[in-house]
Amino acid sequence: MLAIGDSWVKPHRHAALETLFVCTEGQWLLVVRERHATASTSEMDITGPVSAERFDELYRACLVWPLDYVMVEVAKAGHRMRVRSGAYGVAPVYCRATTNALAVSWDLADFLAHPLSMNIDIASHFLALGSIYSAQHICSGITMLTERASVFVEPGRARYQYPAAVDTALASPAQLDADEAEEAFGKLLHGIVMARPAVANEIAVELSGGMDSATVASALTKAYGAVASRGILLSGDERTIQVERREKIAQRLGLRDQTVDIDAHLPTLDLQPGERMVYPHAELYIEAFDNLWGSAKAQGRELLFTGVGGDELFPAYQDETVQKTGTDGSLVGDAREYAGKLLTPRARSAIQSSRMFDAPTGPVPVSSLLAGACQAPHMLRHGLWPVNPLSDPRLVAFCHRLPRASRHGRATMRGYLGTRLGDDVFPLHYVKETFARVLPELISRHAKTLASQLRECALADLGLVDHRAALALLNQVATTRSDAPAAPLIAFLWLERFARQLSNGS
Repeated sequence: MLAIGDSWVKPHRHAALETLFVCTEGQWLLVVRERHATASTSEMDITGPVSAERFDELYRACLVWPLDYVMVEVAKAGHRMRVRSGAYGVAPVYCRATTNALAVSWDLADFLAHPLSMNIDIASHFLALGSIYSAQHICSGITMLTERASVFVEPGRARYQYPAAVDTALASPAQLDADEAEEAFGKLLHGIVMARPAVANEIAVELSGGMDSATVASALTKAYGAVASRGILLSGDERTIQVERREKIAQRLGLRDQTVDIDAHLPTLDLQPGERMVYPHAELYIEAFDNLWGSAKAQGRELLFTGVGGDELFPAYQDETVQKTGTDGSLVGDAREYAGKLLTPRARSAIQSSRMFDAPTGPVPVSSLLAGACQAPHMLRHGLWPVNPLSDPRLVAFCHRLPRASRHGRATMRGYLGTRLGDDVFPLHYVKETFARVLPELISRHAKTLASQLRECALADLGLVDHRAALALLNQVATTRSDAPAAPLIAFLWLERFARQLSNGS
């Protein structure tokens, strides 16, 4: 821990991270960053006092660090402070400014010992199934430091600054044929998984059985040899297919594989406030993932590689898609229609009139950043550091520039997997694994208990939800077990539990 006067900074200690402290006359900086295989120093490096020129040199080097970081900059003149984040958004930190202090932590639980109220605008968007990556948090007074953003603090005031948006206009497509694209993809991915210093017995990979996690596992075994893999097995008809595919992947890559059964670690639906705070933006299946992450750490794993980001690597652009007419009959559209019926006029008005401070477009896809915000705090509590190679800005930029033929049907990734695993593992139009059926069926089994607990509704008391509509939606999901009405009901149940915990001061 670094203490200066009444202030202190306690960097998160992990084998994947290093801390650099540098001071000069009238100012200092501290950066906690991911260790890099070729550019890193020791775990804690204290430099200073140094000349102003040397300080500026080290400061600029921190700004162009090739992996993720959080940096604190302090100037004695004006008692000014700036906290800024890197571009990866791996484990975002939260901030709360008061008249004379700034608290910063990656763990939201550190702020929950103090009274908090719910941000009605953010809560309304959450209930409407809006995907928000924003500095604004569902708890009023708390700010999330999004990728490349900064918080400026001086006595009596604080301000937040988003970075400039990244230009997403497509550059000239890479002129590569299929074989060249696959080779370049593999080389780039290989460099990304080796960017962090590690050995095989410190690594685990989440292996669902899909293309994304299999791609990461393939790159890891090529770079490090046999590594550990962990996965959550589904129930029902999907299980057999998932098990067969995972066994092929594990055998052909030589993975040391272990699994967790989802049926043995089902999500809790109890709405009564308990000792454990359940965040509305957290991982829905945290009970199963907690078991998975805990077993990985217990066996000495430090880095947990995931397939997060794969869905966004190979987009279809507007001029490549067939324009659809008529109403949106997609699952997302249907789910949002159900969500709209759940909201009160107050909530709908908040959605329409509030100015949402969405973060600008960055080098990492928003869905990947949101996934990091959901899962990273839990992983860090288990002593694991998340690594999402398929969200790496370099790989994203490369894949987005590939010719349409290389992007269509994930042709480049499919070819890469065919080379590493054989063409029989992921045939075209293979059946994907999904958790979609878990919660609707669970809600149906516990509908009576939920209805009893919903005789009182905290979100209805806040004026956000129509109480009768919520009970009707619960009954519909219990009866039909349909995905579209289940999505807004799940959002409602998680936020209802959180609202009760806030009101109880849990």
